[in-house]
Amino acid sequence: MSAGTSLLHDRISAITGMAAETVAHLLVSGGNSPSAPLRRRIGDAERDWERSEQAHRAARQRRQADERALNDTRENGVARVLFHGLEPHSCPRCDAPISEQRRRAEREQHRCAVCTSDVSAAARESDAPEIDARLRLAASEAAEAAALAGLRRAEVAVAELVAELAEPPRPRNGDNPTGSPLGPP
Repeated sequence: MSAGTSLLHDRISAITGMAAETVAHLLVSGGNSPSAPLRRRIGDAERDWERSEQAHRAARQRRQADERALNDTRENGVARVLFHGLEPHSCPRCDAPISEQRRRAEREQHRCAVCTSDVSAAARESDAPEIDARLRLAASEAAEAAALAGLRRAEVAVAELVAELAEPPRPRNGDNPTGSPLGPP
């Protein structure tokens, strides 16, 4: 960001091709058109841009959080697969040996050799968290895209008003093309 300009000035500069400093100066000075209605429209457009920028930032942060959550869920799934492939000889908590009877129950009845819970139910439920995380990520990606589109519309609205500020004043009826009133004929 340039010294003395804001993110909005830099974005408007990119859209209009004007220097960011020129954009900032036009907005502060009122440019070539100091009309009150135009100044109000610019103020409203700047506030809309600020709200849109905040909404986009929040949506981006939500999407990033959802990406991290999906990554964590995937890593948990990988760890689960790794641990399911292990064949412990003793309880990982107290080192008590696992009997052959418990090993057989795990193979035949799908009962965990360590804790005796039903491992087939756990296997069926293991995909649900990743599916939920993927759905949340898809929703947050859509929300971020919508927020970005709103931000771009707000930027264009401000850019159009800045361009209007930069236009030379139009001659009024009775003015000569230089803008000064015509004298008597």
